[in-house]
Amino acid sequence: MANRNRRANAPDVDNTIDLVQVDGLVVAKIIKHCHEEGSSAVDVAQGVLLGLVADTRLEVTNCFPFPKNLDENFDEEDYQMEMMRHLRKVNVDHLHVGWYQSTQQGAFLSTQFLESQFTYQTSIEESVVLIYDPLKTKRGFLHLKAYRLTPQAVALYKDNDFGADALKTHHLSFESLYQEIRLVIHNSHLVNALLCELSEMVPSYEGSQYLDLGTASVLEKHLRSLTDNVDELLQDTNKFNIYQRQVVKQQQEKQKYVQKRNLENTARQARGEAPLPDEDITKVFKPIPVPPRLEPMVLSAQIAAHCQQVSLFCSQALGKLFLSEALQQPQSSQQTVLKGSSKTA
Repeated sequence: MANRNRRANAPDVDNTIDLVQVDGLVVAKIIKHCHEEGSSAVDVAQGVLLGLVADTRLEVTNCFPFPKNLDENFDEEDYQMEMMRHLRKVNVDHLHVGWYQSTQQGAFLSTQFLESQFTYQTSIEESVVLIYDPLKTKRGFLHLKAYRLTPQAVALYKDNDFGADALKTHHLSFESLYQEIRLVIHNSHLVNALLCELSEMVPSYEGSQYLDLGTASVLEKHLRSLTDNVDELLQDTNKFNIYQRQVVKQQQEKQKYVQKRNLENTARQARGEAPLPDEDITKVFKPIPVPPRLEPMVLSAQIAAHCQQVSLFCSQALGKLFLSEALQQPQSSQQTVLKGSSKTA
């Protein structure tokens, strides 16, 4: 997706969106598409968001998915333009305002994801990305989030320099790599009335799975993903430490080389000989390439996201436990009263 919607001489990106309003129809379409194609750990469901911008509010009113099985001659840009032309004919909002993607256990951050969002934000200034997690939704937690890159991250991608000095210049860290935009789900009055009627038709036992207290499997998956990310970050840290040791060693060798040449020139001058010609030291000691710092920063951001999700999940699980304890107390007191009455009889 990093090659979509490119425009030359894009203006500087500024955060002009502070609220994303998503229609209930769009949420239903995203959920249906992600559960059909993005429910496994390998497949990822993606699609296009359509809508309009009203002041600082981005209204997402429609969407359509990307096809899963693509032929060699399939052109994604032509497909998008054809879909938007058809929607325009039936008087549906056809302005491109972003894209959506499914994820597993919140593990959506990657260099490809950032490149895709950078391409969207440089071509469509107000664009956002919606991240939907079907597994967490099955556990009773609707996970639908809206994200945008920060201006510092956009400026870093424009410079295409991901070294340590560039990160320091742009004042960029994993905490300021992207930002979450507040998201609200909007329904019309007719849809709200329909939902009220449907809620009366739903059996009472349908909501029991939302009080499921078996949290060990979900927590285990989060911790396993967190452990994998920490191991990858440790490997990148070791590579950077090796680079720093190589730089220090090269600096010491440069100093020894310069001192040796100075001593030799002094001895040659004492013998009345001409000094050695000046030599470019950078040709003798080639600079060591600096390892890019983007991947470790993305891993750090993913680790922070996993920690936040584990904390949120544990707090919600504790709330369920306290609720179940409160529900069991009246039952235990009622059983105690029944036992006392039976003994008296």
